[in-house]
Amino acid sequence: MNIFKNIVTKLFPTKQTWVEKHHTIVISVSVFLFMAIALWLGLRQSVWFDEAYSILVAKMPLGDLLHMTAVDTHPPLYYLLLQAWASIFGWSELALRSLSVIVAGGAVAVGLLLVRRLFGVRAALITVPFVVIAPFLLRYAFEIRMYALASLICISATYMLVVALEAKNHRQKWLLYGGYAALVALGVYTLYYTVLIWTAHLIWLVWLTRGQHQPLLKAPWLIAFGGSIILFLPWLPTFISQVGNGALAQISQPLTVDNLVGIMSFQFLYQPTWQLNALWSLLFVGLVVALSILVVRGVKYISTSEKKYVVLLLAYFIVPIAILTLVSLVRPMYVERYLAHVVIGMMLLIGTMIAFASRDNKKSTTVLAGFVIIVLAAGTAQLVQVGNFNFQRLSQPQVKLAADVITCRDGQTVLAADPYVAIELSYYLPSTCDLRFYSENASMSGGYAPLSNSPKRVQDPAIELKDEATITYVYYDDQKLILPGTQTEVMSFGPLHVATFNAE
Repeated sequence: MNIFKNIVTKLFPTKQTWVEKHHTIVISVSVFLFMAIALWLGLRQSVWFDEAYSILVAKMPLGDLLHMTAVDTHPPLYYLLLQAWASIFGWSELALRSLSVIVAGGAVAVGLLLVRRLFGVRAALITVPFVVIAPFLLRYAFEIRMYALASLICISATYMLVVALEAKNHRQKWLLYGGYAALVALGVYTLYYTVLIWTAHLIWLVWLTRGQHQPLLKAPWLIAFGGSIILFLPWLPTFISQVGNGALAQISQPLTVDNLVGIMSFQFLYQPTWQLNALWSLLFVGLVVALSILVVRGVKYISTSEKKYVVLLLAYFIVPIAILTLVSLVRPMYVERYLAHVVIGMMLLIGTMIAFASRDNKKSTTVLAGFVIIVLAAGTAQLVQVGNFNFQRLSQPQVKLAADVITCRDGQTVLAADPYVAIELSYYLPSTCDLRFYSENASMSGGYAPLSNSPKRVQDPAIELKDEATITYVYYDDQKLILPGTQTEVMSFGPLHVATFNAE
């Protein structure tokens, strides 16, 4: 108890301390700590399907890359950046994960600087642990996907919007709004779900300007939104075609009460609600109680000038969740990772509200804040244990281990049970390996589009592979195909299996 009291109250008294004077160093070290944890975690994981798809697309020539994203469900900016990054640093897991880790670290840094600007140095310092050891932020900080980049763009745009609103110089104000418009467009070119954040900004801005005599249509921020739409126009026809191309994987869920509560359990415990046992459930209930008390206490200390920015952070994560809940009435659109770019707003607000609550100097506030940090640490420990567990397939990606036991030599064919397995293996197996895959259909879309009409497709293994000396068959769960030869060995890596068949 005294330890937490020292951290929250004695390190940050009214008189400026060494920590406050050197807060830039403290924040910088904290960001590097976040990046180090994320990279360490990432290098312990196997590349899985979505990541392997990112790499496969990024390796394509520019024209093919743009075409491939056009027939999928995501925009092209991340793949272009990944291609440029890998052309400099290579295609190793360290290099590829480093890109995500660096931009995620940038998002955390900008987020803490935003809190400092809006609520002061003390609030930024107290917020540090709530982003540095947030398990959900760490999880998508190492993913070889666009989520970390989207998070950086969204929080940077939020910072620029605040600065633009406060700018006094007319020229500087318009330059900032121009930068904001560019970031909004870049966000949509990175991840369509960033529109949820831009909608939150728009709602907040309308709320902020209520009662003002200036015509809404002449507001500079509205003009900035118009500029961002113009910047997105070149890709708009492609986006419209993507909406109805049927490429979206059937994994989305409606935002039911269970999933709404699950958003919180994911953020703090890195577990969906259905995984919580009695102990974790008790911990989660304690977390909700602690946060409720801290928020109620914190609200008492919000000044008039701070109120509008508290509403901004609140809108940052509440509006996206509200929109997805309403959309769920028509079409399920929620997967936990689709909110990866939204979570930072939640964690910044929680840290800020705890900073407000700590102004009462009560020992119980310190204890409650310490409990929340302990829960975050437990969630991070859970993340270390489960890694990049796939909550849709309910399995831990193990393709890296499976690929290590596959030898690619003359006369040996590696047969993937389906396009999913083939794309996962494509990153780890050398290009000289005779990697084929089974598929009933030659034409494929969405995430399987890179293999559409591929000469490596096998439709009837018993006939097409009958002359192969050795077949290494890689499949998930059950062996469904009939292969020629005699099965001599099976090695299992969780639900992923590697079976060897030799010619009779």
